[in-house]
Amino acid sequence: MNSAKRVSNQSLKKADNNKNKTNEGAKSRSKLGIAIVSACAAVLVVLIGLICWEDLHPRIILTVNGEKIYLSDMMYDIYMTEQTGEYMNQYYAQSNGGNYWEAESVDGMTNAELLKDNTVESVMQRAMMYNEAVAAGYTLTEEEATAAEDNATQSFESLTATVKNKTGLTKQLILEYYQRKTLADRYKQDWIDSFDIDDAAITADISEEDFRQYDIQYYYIPFTKTDDAGQESDMTDAEKEKAVEELKASYDDIAGLEDFTTYIQAESAASGDAAAEPTATPAPGPKAPADTNIKYTTKSFIETDEVAAFDEDMLVKIKGMKKDEISKEVVQDSNGCYIFKMVDNNNSERYESECANAISDAEQKEFSSKIDELEVDKYTIELNEDEWDRVEFGKVTIDK
Repeated sequence: MNSAKRVSNQSLKKADNNKNKTNEGAKSRSKLGIAIVSACAAVLVVLIGLICWEDLHPRIILTVNGEKIYLSDMMYDIYMTEQTGEYMNQYYAQSNGGNYWEAESVDGMTNAELLKDNTVESVMQRAMMYNEAVAAGYTLTEEEATAAEDNATQSFESLTATVKNKTGLTKQLILEYYQRKTLADRYKQDWIDSFDIDDAAITADISEEDFRQYDIQYYYIPFTKTDDAGQESDMTDAEKEKAVEELKASYDDIAGLEDFTTYIQAESAASGDAAAEPTATPAPGPKAPADTNIKYTTKSFIETDEVAAFDEDMLVKIKGMKKDEISKEVVQDSNGCYIFKMVDNNNSERYESECANAISDAEQKEFSSKIDELEVDKYTIELNEDEWDRVEFGKVTIDK
């Protein structure tokens, strides 16, 4: 009996020991699980923190003589560049069916890469010019300050909510852009004006005669027609004769106009021409019939231009007209029939523009050389390539 009790008690003790061991094992496993979960949570918090820091921390792109230029400081430059690029992208898609940003430029870089390089170069140069301006005692004039404020207000108000949210642009950031740019640009121009550049020598080889500009206005009927499907084709000989007769019937009215632009109220233009502005208010004098086929436009060209709109013989006749002269009759070539007015047969606009461009190119070349010397002599500029490489032009500020 006693032996049986001892056996029974031993069995109970073993059961209790096994139960205690099981409970202790479960507790150990529970503690281990909690530790693992805690460790994972800690790692997750660290990862989230790193991601947030990567995305949200102020990103230094440039350091110019110790001055830090953050991505936010460059955002309006990027916005302006991307707006131009996106306009080109839309035009490129229509004309070439491709992507302007991804297309390669002449030097093998994509347009996105080229615009990106140009932007950071522009920011570096402006930083140097602004610092030089301040060192030279330049300050904004009252007029410049007002203009900067107005530009900043208009620019900020023109941004969509999506762009504002995407870029973090504020009116203050845009205002600082205009203030610094205005001061830097004034100093830059004054600096360029101080260069010893011989304008006369630069423009000596530009021929006034080659760039003699002719400005004409004309009424015409093209010898082409367009069907309901939008397909263009040449007129028959009979249709051409009818067009000439229609224009002839209006010759006296057109030739007698006090204001040569008023016979056709709605503006019209031949392909590649710059149509004149329509008259703001109806001017006195004869008007074209409502169902007329007559069109009106203007054209400017220089002596050396090939003008596809006219046959060579017609171009010679036009160039032979005097200032303010109107065609003595309706004239025609293979492209159409016309009544011309020579507004100016010796306009110097293109010649002056060509000279100005040549001088500007020389000034820019000299400026590039001078600012490179300035950078070597006075500036230490560091580009944070790790941060700048992350900026993908074509996707930074565009509202899509």
